Amino acid sequence: MFGDVLKLQINCVTIEVIGFLWETEYLYQTEGKGMATLFEKISGNDAIFNGSEYRNDALLFNYIESARFADDHDIYSDHKNAIILLPHYGSRVWIWTSSAIKSDTAKLIDICRFLRDASISKPEIYLKHEVSDHFSDLYALASLEYGYVVKDEFSLAAFVYEGGKQPENDEGTIIHVDKNNPDHVRLVTEFYRACCEEFHWQDKLDKKVQEYLDMQLYAYVKDGRMLANAVIGGHTDHYIRLKSIAVLAEERRKNIGYQMCCYIINRILDCDKKPVLYTHVKNAAAMALFKKSGFRMHDKIYLIKTDETN
Repeated sequence: MFGDVLKLQINCVTIEVIGFLWETEYLYQTEGKGMATLFEKISGNDAIFNGSEYRNDALLFNYIESARFADDHDIYSDHKNAIILLPHYGSRVWIWTSSAIKSDTAKLIDICRFLRDASISKPEIYLKHEVSDHFSDLYALASLEYGYVVKDEFSLAAFVYEGGKQPENDEGTIIHVDKNNPDHVRLVTEFYRACCEEFHWQDKLDKKVQEYLDMQLYAYVKDGRMLANAVIGGHTDHYIRLKSIAVLAEERRKNIGYQMCCYIINRILDCDKKPVLYTHVKNAAAMALFKKSGFRMHDKIYLIKTDETN
């Protein structure tokens, strides 16, 4: 099939595809069957979350597991082989799939069509590494009609910490930020003013400050300045996720990130839960920091980014 050329008309748009001939034929033939019959909106208590295969993947899919009872997402499923987490705001879409459909082109196309019809602007799609190669090709194909193409593809590493308490260094003071404390608000504002200058986000300062004040935020403070912070969240029965660590540019390579990491590990262990996190595989500094702190890489999540074509 590869190398064949197929022209077909979908909603009055003629598309020429080189390769992927039989996948395109399937997409065309199933057009109009209606995704509602395949995927239904479900609650966080749906039986699929108790299935043995999903439970085995619950660590890797901590993002879905921690969001399934939240009110800022909708969850769809076929009640058997797939869970799709759609955000009310933003573009992060998480997809869990069973091993039964990792090479099932028809099922993967069903998911592609569902996402296409969901009309999420420039979606970022997170899914299992084992289905990523096939899915990214199919999603690009299914999205042609709507003017989206796959822009970038790379992996997230999912880490878990399974050790004991870490030694804590008292060179600085680590506090739990209280958004009702004026001194804490000042520290956060000054920290993100510096970050906004570094990343040219000046127009986003107020938004960033409010965003982080609303999170479960810890700050590394020394001589009246916040030099670093860490955010935790993603609470589940067994895990709490370290969502981010940020260190001021001029304070990096001073072991502050490591001290923050050890502190957060210990606070999570105090809750009788295990720390987990995601980071980009291409972020060598973060990968090194988390390995140094005692995390081990559990598995990978694949990220497909899309963008509008001209």
